[in-house]
Amino acid sequence: MKRLVLGCIGLLMLGIALLWAVSQVEQARTPDMASMMPDGALLYLEARDFHSLLTEWNSSGQKRTWLRGDNYQAFSRSRLFERLSQAQDEFSTAAGLRTDSSLLGAVAGKQSSLGLYDIGNLEFVFVTRMDQHEVEATPLWQLRAKFEQRTEGGAPFFVHVDTQSNRTAAFAARDGWLILGTSERLVAGVLDHLQGTHARTLADEAWYADAIKQATGPAGDLRMVLNLEKIVPGPYFRSYWVQRNVTEMKQYTAALSDLHRSSETYREERVLLRKAGMAAASSGDVRAIAALAPEDAVFYSAQASPDPERVLSTMRENLLDMKTNRTAARSSAPSLTTNENAGDASMLEERIDQAPVMVTTADSYQPLRDLLRATELTSALEVYGTHASRDGGFVGIDCGMVIDAAQAWNDAAMRDALTGALRPGITAATVGVGWTKRSGSSGDYFALDGPVSLYAGARERLLFIATDAGLLEHMLARQQASTESKASGITYAATFRHEPREQQNFRALFGRLDRAGHGSENAASSADGNDGRSPAFFSGNIASLSKMFASVDRETIEETDQGSKVMQTVVYQWKRN
Repeated sequence: MKRLVLGCIGLLMLGIALLWAVSQVEQARTPDMASMMPDGALLYLEARDFHSLLTEWNSSGQKRTWLRGDNYQAFSRSRLFERLSQAQDEFSTAAGLRTDSSLLGAVAGKQSSLGLYDIGNLEFVFVTRMDQHEVEATPLWQLRAKFEQRTEGGAPFFVHVDTQSNRTAAFAARDGWLILGTSERLVAGVLDHLQGTHARTLADEAWYADAIKQATGPAGDLRMVLNLEKIVPGPYFRSYWVQRNVTEMKQYTAALSDLHRSSETYREERVLLRKAGMAAASSGDVRAIAALAPEDAVFYSAQASPDPERVLSTMRENLLDMKTNRTAARSSAPSLTTNENAGDASMLEERIDQAPVMVTTADSYQPLRDLLRATELTSALEVYGTHASRDGGFVGIDCGMVIDAAQAWNDAAMRDALTGALRPGITAATVGVGWTKRSGSSGDYFALDGPVSLYAGARERLLFIATDAGLLEHMLARQQASTESKASGITYAATFRHEPREQQNFRALFGRLDRAGHGSENAASSADGNDGRSPAFFSGNIASLSKMFASVDRETIEETDQGSKVMQTVVYQWKRN
């Protein structure tokens, strides 16, 4: 028995030793690629298997749909596309061959990384795992005789500079790695690090090391790390960053995103690091209030500790503002005053030592603003849904809000504040701004008695407001059926449903709006580029992007604000076949 036990222990120790040996071999095969990169990068990308990612994209229906769509047509006419195309042509001249998707496919190996060092000049270096015989089969390697040969770190590399554009093409192969770059310095730097020099690398930089330390797990199929402290102040970020939230992004020093892929979901794990000394923007938990969103809502978002002014702005934009602001068009320039001391004899008795009486217009939203500011808001939920007419000719958007406070709401005071905000836009007296009580399956609530569709009701600390009675009752029912949930620390949550019915409603709604804006029934559909007109933005450009992602069923995001960092998990759910 003793021998049996000792034998089992011996086998166990041998198994552990084998596992350790295998792990060491795997680590040797997958080195830290950031330690190969010269320091100074603004953006770093790393792919576990770049060749597979590129092959999958090139053979996908999404790519074919995008290239045929209005979104690509609009992009192909943009200033950014023009500049990128010009740079591509210049790199092609420097390399002596066309730098297109065909070349990219030829040089795409498995484990790969890219460091971007200058956004304006597109200065980068690309490193990919590739056997020597694969390297020798690439078009670039076969043209190496036309390049100048240099030596760095004991290895040759090849350089050619186009004197007209001042673009550089450089490449090298060493130890199973293919290195491509738009700078001789960067390619030489990678060769030095492969040789084992002790120069600083990207992995040594504080912003990069801090971001990697905060990663929630191993690198995904694709990892991106950004030096936001240098990227955000740059003119290219301000010009081309589509979210236009430069002020918000200024608080962060670095960001990391890991993309994990499966057959049913793509999951992004993000980390944004704040500058030292900056406090959390929000605290609390939104899981309970997010549960009040109907399951068929097209979009909802829940925010912890919301700013009262932001809540008021959302209420005005989506629930309360019933009039449009119009500016009279001028067909001629305003007349100029030629006499700086303009006046006449009739003005001799006017006092110039007293300010003129100014007629001020009261802010009708001030009582509502004061009420929201006086109330300690803990969380807020926005919900949006669509409804189509029976014939499908009209699509409307319903909006609802739930606002959670630290104390019970004064239902009457809130209705009075809403009435005061609405009155100037819809009546000169009190007609149409009265409230009538209604009863639903989830209790009583109030409805505005005029032409404006607005419904409101309070349940202790929760205030419900909606533009549709069905939506309000649905949220009230979910509140009645909800159970106490454990705090999760999630400070922001949102879901966007991209189901076929909503795609159809979107195209129907914005097709009408775009046609109205163009002044003709077929303007939106005819903007296919043949007449030189850009595609209609919503029903053409954005609708084609929606078609490209038709297989995405929904997108969800959960955010946790931890003060020094913000953690985000974004999940893209694909439709099941």
